[in-house]
Amino acid sequence: MSYRFTIAVLSLALCWSIRPAVGQEETSAAVPDQVQGDVATGDGLTEVSLSGDLKSVLQPLFESISKADVSRATVEMLADSVLNGETVNSETSTFQIASRVPNQFTVYLKQPEQRTRVYCDGESFIAAMAPDAYFRMPEVISIQDAITNLPIPMGPYPEPLLSLTMAGADPTISLVAGMKSLDLIDRNPFRGKVPAVHVRGEQSDGVTWELWVTDEESPRPLRMLIDMTPMLIASDQVHVPDGFSYQVRYDFLTWRMSGDVDAALFAFTPADDATQYESLDDYFQSIAGATKEHPLLGQTAPRFLAITSEGKNFNSQSLKGRVIVLDFWATWCTPCVAAMPVIKKVTDRFADQGVVMVAVNTGQEREEVIEFLKEQKLKLNVVLDPEGKIADGFVVDAIPQTILIGKDGIIEAVHVGFDGDADLETRLTDELEVLSIGGKLGSATNPNEADSSNEK
Repeated sequence: MSYRFTIAVLSLALCWSIRPAVGQEETSAAVPDQVQGDVATGDGLTEVSLSGDLKSVLQPLFESISKADVSRATVEMLADSVLNGETVNSETSTFQIASRVPNQFTVYLKQPEQRTRVYCDGESFIAAMAPDAYFRMPEVISIQDAITNLPIPMGPYPEPLLSLTMAGADPTISLVAGMKSLDLIDRNPFRGKVPAVHVRGEQSDGVTWELWVTDEESPRPLRMLIDMTPMLIASDQVHVPDGFSYQVRYDFLTWRMSGDVDAALFAFTPADDATQYESLDDYFQSIAGATKEHPLLGQTAPRFLAITSEGKNFNSQSLKGRVIVLDFWATWCTPCVAAMPVIKKVTDRFADQGVVMVAVNTGQEREEVIEFLKEQKLKLNVVLDPEGKIADGFVVDAIPQTILIGKDGIIEAVHVGFDGDADLETRLTDELEVLSIGGKLGSATNPNEADSSNEK
């Protein structure tokens, strides 16, 4: 069963911390009654309240971080997406982090399909979104600001991780202030070997985390497990399917708050062929909707059988000789829902020229789709793809995704994402004006066109 499209959209929403930045809303939150006893983490840093047991565990760790001048850490991240008890996606990434008080730091995130790194040497702040793409931030920020307000997407929820790995930081801001509860769970050996203390916290937004630290005079973090499902459910960015949960696990492979840190780690030297962008938005716009790298562009569209939302059999071959606009979507995908009326409006204009729209609902059951269509009062040609097989056949890794198939059955354009009503309407109109008269788009310069066009 494929849920890659679900994970792609949820991960996009998770790239930015949904939790309010501390220093805005959460610093004013009252410390809960069940957390008692005062502890200060350094000159001018936040005073918080902890129970006696928690104080003995967390205070030495927090002080070692807040009083440190340098830090180095390597952390493995495991993000698990679970649907109805089944793990449908599991991705492992690695963080490499170094810092020097007050405003020198680097955070390097190695993900399966992405490499992101930020460099701040105290004079300039650079974000490298790829080996050949970077942009300069308008001003340098402090280490504490980098933890709570890092302006670059660095994985699902980097704030707790950064608060435990960056020198001079005040971990209480991220891990104690605004908490609903903090409890010491046990002192069982970590993985049955390392003496450890297990702490659990629940944030005011419902997110829970568990932290394991070594049970020794100078403690260090071992693992942090964060259940982000409540945060997703509360967010208005995506609709979370029933039975879905999302957890992030950080394993601290190396960690130190002393020693030497090479200043070269904080400096950025662009590659000779690197492109400098104006901003993060500028970079994302440059890669949004890219079609030239899609493996099916210029190829014969895969044939498929499906069931419609009305319970009828559907054969893609029944549309042979027509221009087909395949729109892959789901009810919980906000951009999908926003794009569909625009796509339908434009395709309806070309209906008498052999253009038809087919909305492929991926990953949901018929009853859920029918209820949604009734609520939205949408009249669409909807086919169902509950197991994601059609999406896999068309190499759909993210939604919304629109695929345009010419009258000869060749895939002519592939667009991912939603750029807004006006841009979508203009682009789709221009493309259908060409395809409706038998013209070419993506296959016009595709070397496989001659071979592909002979397959009927």
